Amino acid sequence: MTQQCTVIGVSPEVTRNVRRQFATQLSVERTRLLYQGSLLPTLFMLFNGLLCAWLLWSPARYLLVIVWLVWLLALVALRVIQVAAFEAAAPQRQASRAWRRMFLAGSAFSGLTLACAAIALVPEENFLQQAWVFGLLGMATLSASIAYAVSLPAFLSFALPCLLPPIAFLFYFDTGQQQGWGWLGLILLAALMVVAWQVNRLLDRSLLRRFQNQALNQDLQRISAQKVLEEQQRLAATVFEASNDGIAVFSADFVVLAVNQPYCQMTGYERAQLLGHEFFELPCSSDARRHSQTIEQALQVQGGWQGELVEARRQGELHPQWLRLTAVRDTEGRLSQVVGFFTDLSARRASEERLRYLAHYDELSGLANRALFRLRLLEASQRVRHSGRSLALLHIDLDRFKLLNESLGHELADQLIRKIARRIASTVPEADTVARLSGDEFAVLFDGYSNLSSLVRVTTRLLNKLRVPQRLNDHEVVVSASVGISMLTDASLDVDTLISQADMAKQHAKHLGGDNFQFYTESLRASTLERLQLETQLRRALEEGQLLVYYQPKLCLRTGRLHAAEALVRWQHPQRGMVPPGEFIGLAEETGLIAPMGEFVLRRACEHACQWLRDGLEVRVSVNLSVYQLRQGKLVSLVRQVLEETGLAPQQLELELTESQLLDNVEHIITTFEQLHTLGVQLAIDDFGTGYSSLSYLKRLPVDYVKIDQAFIRGLHEGSQDAAITRAIITMAGSLGLKVVAEGVETPQQLAFLREQACDEAQGYLISRPIPEPEFRRLLASPRQA
Repeated sequence: MTQQCTVIGVSPEVTRNVRRQFATQLSVERTRLLYQGSLLPTLFMLFNGLLCAWLLWSPARYLLVIVWLVWLLALVALRVIQVAAFEAAAPQRQASRAWRRMFLAGSAFSGLTLACAAIALVPEENFLQQAWVFGLLGMATLSASIAYAVSLPAFLSFALPCLLPPIAFLFYFDTGQQQGWGWLGLILLAALMVVAWQVNRLLDRSLLRRFQNQALNQDLQRISAQKVLEEQQRLAATVFEASNDGIAVFSADFVVLAVNQPYCQMTGYERAQLLGHEFFELPCSSDARRHSQTIEQALQVQGGWQGELVEARRQGELHPQWLRLTAVRDTEGRLSQVVGFFTDLSARRASEERLRYLAHYDELSGLANRALFRLRLLEASQRVRHSGRSLALLHIDLDRFKLLNESLGHELADQLIRKIARRIASTVPEADTVARLSGDEFAVLFDGYSNLSSLVRVTTRLLNKLRVPQRLNDHEVVVSASVGISMLTDASLDVDTLISQADMAKQHAKHLGGDNFQFYTESLRASTLERLQLETQLRRALEEGQLLVYYQPKLCLRTGRLHAAEALVRWQHPQRGMVPPGEFIGLAEETGLIAPMGEFVLRRACEHACQWLRDGLEVRVSVNLSVYQLRQGKLVSLVRQVLEETGLAPQQLELELTESQLLDNVEHIITTFEQLHTLGVQLAIDDFGTGYSSLSYLKRLPVDYVKIDQAFIRGLHEGSQDAAITRAIITMAGSLGLKVVAEGVETPQQLAFLREQACDEAQGYLISRPIPEPEFRRLLASPRQA
């Protein structure tokens, strides 16, 4: 302790004074700790005592155990009441010595109670009961001794009455077993005394150090008051310089007394050029000079002034700033100083301008965004209503931009968008507004453009300009667009109707294949509504089971038997009857309904093929695939699942993909075909010969069949070009080990030619039209089918 005091610069005399000064506080604190820590050991002693009574309960000890239990319960109740009374007492009363004497008496009685149990209740002949009882009493003794070690007198008042009588009693009965418990008691007593001494010593040192530190802190606070003040001043100076805002201190007559570095940076002047000068006379305070009278009056009356000023830096650059002045008064209430806080608003104003720009303009292209476009359109429509002029709107949508985005990456796609935006803006300089509505959609607004021929010329020029190849790093890209045109000539129409009409015309242009423009007409609106209704009805048809699967047989030209069939979807509408496939297949492709429709056809065809097989009719069934199904990436797992659920052998299923669909994503299609071929599924290329990529990719595709397009079969006669092409396809497929299917066979002459050229299979109206499943089954079972 002396060493500690010496380290912090306090003499041993001070330490002794502190000990004498806080002796009473130490005693009171020990008493408080004793009472706080005694409740848990008391309850633990009660629990262990009850457990001992249960273990020792026998007819021979009924009276003795009951008496001891009553005494134990009374003692515990008194101890709990004693602790509650101490906790409820005021701090002044807790300092009374009576509380300490009462605690010592209670601890002594607690120890005697446990000693009595060890002497009177423990049986001499049962070692197991002795171990249980001595162990439980030892646990209670241990917990109480550690809690009472806060004070050595309290510990001794409990430990000695608790352990010495049982130890003496056990040694008095000189048997090996009893004497062993006595030695254990002596060891426990010695260990508890060492632990209690160590705990008491550490606690005494901790309490003394705490009280000593409190006293020393008070002394140090008084001694270092001046140092704290100096530190606060130094801290204030640091804050003064480190502030982001400019700070200046003026005298009562506005002479500059101090400025920080941010204020110098804001004004462009050095500190020496500002100190000692009158604030309103500085060149960087010209705007504040105009408000000098208002400022001085506000400081006198209100104690402060704030407002926005536009001041000039030393280089002459104007900048907005926010000035807040605060009056500092002396003890008599007179103005002694003025503190000014200067905030440079240049960055904030630039940010606000940026936000205003982004609120109306597209950041990527620099064109007007959707919000500004609608605002301009609304203003133009109001002018149309007052002036009687017309308004034209072009809605532009880039063709296949999603595929370009996925192929080139987002960075190059953004470059492409910027180039296209510049082309559109430069191609239509007469436009009122050019806007980017979304990712690949643009709008051009012509105010007062009523000449249809002029609109046709402008739109044609725009499409031609967009179609010019563009260089993106090492890529050359050709972009086309679909344009819808609507005109506002009726003052009763609103802008939403005009936008909807342009979008409707754009969708029609895209439906026609893209790279064209279409004007909105009422017939187009009726057609669009009809398509929307048809889409809704098609969704309902999928849910209500209105779709059917028809089968068109395939004839084996070598055996003359029907051994395969192509599954075709048909729609039996409840009101319209049979809907032609050409009316809803394309719609299903556009809306994504082709995926559930294709799954329906695949599942139903596999179920029918299994049923035919059970009837003894082995038929290979082919199902058409769509690009949408391939893009989803779930085709292989779907085919595997359907085959497992229906039990159809994979070689009995054939999947067809048209040649034109190979252009969508060749590498992905090759990977998918390889996985399907691994399953054992037969694969075919439909409409072979109509595209230009088949020959280059045919050797990489694991296909089993090629189907000659019916356009070649329809013009088939000796000496024609179609005959030569058909003959070449059959020869090429044979050399590659592929089988050939000719579709669209309608005459015996065509069939004879195909037999002569060793074509493998044929299908067409000559053989059979697509027919329902029951009729197809009867056809297969007919003895005349060959």
